[in-house]
Formats: sequence, structure tokens, C-alpha cells
Amino acid sequence: MPGRPVRIDVRQLRPGLYISLGERWLDHRFLFNSFRLSNETQIARIRQAGFTHVDYHPGRSSATPLPLPSATAVTAPPAAPAAPAAEREQQRRRAERLASRRTALATCERAYRRSVAAVKALMAEVFVAPREAGVKADGLVADIVADLLANRHAVINLMSGLPSEAGARYHALNVMILSLLLGRTVGLQGEALRLVGLGALLHDIGKVHLPPALLRLDPAERTRHQEAAYRQHVEYGTMQCLELGFDQAAVLHVVRHHHERMDGSGWPDRLHGLHIPLPTRIVAIANRFDGLCHAPDPHRSMTPSEALAHMYRHEAAALDRSLLQRFIKCLGIWPPGTLVQLSNGVTGLVTAVESDDTLRPTVLVGDLSVPRARAVIADLREAPGVKVERALRPADVDGAVLAYLAPRTYGNYFIGAGLPAA
Repeated sequence: MPGRPVRIDVRQLRPGLYISLGERWLDHRFLFNSFRLSNETQIARIRQAGFTHVDYHPGRSSATPLPLPSATAVTAPPAAPAAPAAEREQQRRRAERLASRRTALATCERAYRRSVAAVKALMAEVFVAPREAGVKADGLVADIVADLLANRHAVINLMSGLPSEAGARYHALNVMILSLLLGRTVGLQGEALRLVGLGALLHDIGKVHLPPALLRLDPAERTRHQEAAYRQHVEYGTMQCLELGFDQAAVLHVVRHHHERMDGSGWPDRLHGLHIPLPTRIVAIANRFDGLCHAPDPHRSMTPSEALAHMYRHEAAALDRSLLQRFIKCLGIWPPGTLVQLSNGVTGLVTAVESDDTLRPTVLVGDLSVPRARAVIADLREAPGVKVERALRPADVDGAVLAYLAPRTYGNYFIGAGLPAA
């Protein structure tokens, strides 16, 4: 685990040291305030920028500092040169991009809250005003489909975790967003995409007829009778959709058959292969992914990257393999919500992925030298020399850094507008 940093002279720098520059992030020319040195060019830039000392982190370094030169060889450090106009302009633009990124996220969060409220309202009206609930469902899906089709560079954002007792509405919204993203990826448009969204949003609507205690049980804990009762939700859901005013075959098939599997191992009718229509296969993948990430027992939940890896390695025969590959490509191998180690030694949390450039996500940087209120949100498209090296488990991350990043216990997804790369 990282230990207490040590102040060292810049003449002691060498590749492999993990350092903090110790200044406000926007006061220097570097994208990161803390990082591991990888080459002599970085060291030369630090010296040329006028730094005389930096903080060295022994526990995060793969090398030790050089010894100080002998006293006879010591010369006064050169005066810090004025930042060239091009560098000052680059810093100004970087500050503007960070502000734009935060504004875009705030806009996305407001839209997300409105969507959560809409799902809450329609669920509250399922019994008392089913037709009104159906209108709300249709309007919510139509709005998100319109946004998605208008935004070629859709960004998949990580939304704040919310109380577990409200998990049903967030699960429905997650599955709808993920299904729409996958549906667009395979070329669905207009009405076809809207029907996928409706089926996804309503896929578990039949669970409103089941006892809450049954829904809180992990599948491995259910008795045979409890499992039979649980499986009734697809029948209840089909009937509920008709009451809401949805009689489209695609919607009803998703609601009844989203637990079917390509190898015939699913239920309720053991359909297999292409006997399962495309919308149902799409929702089955999104539903399975969100279910693995948010198990009834949080201790059994997987990280997003673990869930994707598990599905690909162990469930590709049960799910549509081609669609699953597209789903992974859409979300990236480090989906939002994934703790990651960057190639410069930085630990971060993936907060957004552009659907057209998933290998360079946006990362909340776990830099304890920067106050949390001003935490750096780094778009890796602006750092061509930096990449994600691997995903991390929470247990792999220093406690202080983990608290700083505050990964969501219930991670939700929503679509926002992309910003151009630098």
C-alpha cells in the first residue's frame, strides 16, 4: 500500500518514481498532478517548468531516487522560464474542457433524475391508472431513443448509486439504457428501437405482483416452490403489459421470454437459437449483465468488467455470442464503474465511455494531493501516452484512495452527449 510521500530534489528524479507535483492541477502543464515517471523527457519537462522539489511515493514507485550530486557539483537551479504562449493556451483550453465535461455531466444527471422519477411514477400507477402508466412508459422510451439517435457519439455515464430498496426502478432503467445502446449498435432504428426499449423497461413489471421478501432472495437460496413462484413474474408481466396498453408482439415476447437461452436451457418455454427474436436476445444480455453487477446479496455482485468477462467465458453459448461481442465492444472492457490502474501508475474510476472509442475512457483520478471537490476527471483521449492497464478489485486499492474515488455500490448508466477530443 502507498506510504507517506517524501520530498525530494528534482535532480534525484529517474524513471520509475511515482511523484506528486504539489501544485494546483491547473497551474502546471501536465494532465495529471501525480503519476509515475516513464522516461527522461518527462523529467526534463519537470525541471524546465521550474520545479525544484516534488513529492516521491515509495510504495507506488518501481525505482528509488538518485543520490544528490556532490556539494561541489551543485549549481543554482535555472530560473523558471515563462510558460510559452502555446502552453498557456493549452492550459486554458484544458480548464475549459474540464468545465465543459462537468457541465455535460450535470446536465446528464438532471436528465437521469427525471427518468428515475418517471419510472417511479409509472410503477406507482400500474394498478390505479394503468393506461396513464403506459403513456409515461412510452414517453420515457421515446425521449431516450430520440436522444440516442441524435447523438452519434453517445457517452455512457456512471450515475450515482441509490438506495437498494429502490433497486427495481433503477434495474429497469439500466436494462432499458443498455438494451437501447446495444440495439442501436446492431442497426435498429425508429419503431424497432422503441419496441426494444419498451420491452426492456417493462421486462420485470410482473414482479410488482410478487412478495418483496421473495425478490430479495438470491437465486441460489430459493427453494423449488419459491423458484416456481418467482418464475410466475413473466406471466404476470405479460398480462400487466396488456393492461398498460401494450399489445405489440415484440414487447410481449421480451417480457415473457427474457430468461430464455440460446442453448435451450432457459424458461418458461425452453426456446432456443433463432426461435428467440432479436429484441428478446438483446434484453436478455442487458438484463444478465445488470443482474450480475447488482445481485440481491451485494457480496455476490461482480464489478462491471468481471461481469462482462464472466458472461463471455462462461455464458456465451447461452446468450447470443455475436450480440454479446457487440455488447462488450459497446461498453468497453472497462465499463463505467470499473476501478482501473493506468499505465502511469495512477488509480482511477471509469466514469464515462464514448461508445465509439471505448479504449480511452474518462477516468476520475484518485489523486489525494487534489481536494476531492476539485478532483481531476481525465479524458484519456487527451493523454495519448496513457492507457488503462488493468481492472482492479476494491480490495486492491489503498483505503484512502478508495474512499476518495467512492465507487458506487449500485452503479447506474445513462446516456450523455460526447465532447470532442483535444
